[in-house]
Amino acid sequence: MGSVALVLNPVARGVDAARRAVEEACREAGTGPPLVLLTTPEEPGAAQARAAVEAGCSRVVVAGGDGTVREVVGAVGRSTTVGVMPCGTANLAARTLGLPLANPARAARVAVRGEGRPVDLGLATLEPAHGPVRTLPFLVVVGIGQDAEVLAALDPATKVRLGWSAYVLPGLRRLGRPGPELSVRLDDGDLERAGVWSLLAVNAARLPLGARLVPEARPDDGLLHVLLVRPRRRADWGRIAASGYRSARRHPVLRRLQGRRLQVELPGPAPVQVDGDVLPDMVRVWIELLPAAVRVATPGGSR
Repeated sequence: MGSVALVLNPVARGVDAARRAVEEACREAGTGPPLVLLTTPEEPGAAQARAAVEAGCSRVVVAGGDGTVREVVGAVGRSTTVGVMPCGTANLAARTLGLPLANPARAARVAVRGEGRPVDLGLATLEPAHGPVRTLPFLVVVGIGQDAEVLAALDPATKVRLGWSAYVLPGLRRLGRPGPELSVRLDDGDLERAGVWSLLAVNAARLPLGARLVPEARPDDGLLHVLLVRPRRRADWGRIAASGYRSARRHPVLRRLQGRRLQVELPGPAPVQVDGDVLPDMVRVWIELLPAAVRVATPGGSR
């Protein structure tokens, strides 16, 4: 096989072990040492991924959290296979793709030598109240409403110390809060108003403990799954939680839609989260799903 690049977020959890594991996997595969490219706050992964492709690397391995992963995958496209070393807090992309989480050596072997699997890529174009419009790739989910508010309220130090469980307390504090009145258009349908606690635009996502945001969603099904969460009372949260462990069932607190394109207008400036990265003061979002747009190394190339 050809040469390997390692795009590494130097402040992510477990990156030193990830780097050693990738170097060892490259030795086993006979590729030579990986080309190591470090991310920075100003260049969080896309520029490094493009530089790796321009340098002739046939595989780009990314060691970081979901934000770093989406930056790299979105920049590479389908011509080059991306391997993922999970080093973040939630690691939703890695969970969704069935990658090893607790075994860096095995994860590195999959990242360096695993067969590339075509997966879908989402694009979120976000318009802020002030400033330029931005387009960000995502592999997992875009969240609007209390989902994004929870992440915006998350203390970074607590996130580092507790890992994914740090999301729980801010979420519990917001269970009884009302959500926004959104204007939503799916594909070529009419613009309709929807009062929701949260709107989730899902490519595919597996949560810690094995739950899924949309149980039937797959990262290669070519569909954007839209979940409108509308709890009316605290007891509804049991039904919402249970829905993550079984196929979709009709219930008034959850509305599920499918399509390729989604437009959302917010009633005022508010945060939007894209694969865990929070962008404040957004007023309009356009989301599009691109089927089989990227290739990611997975165990056996399929699940």
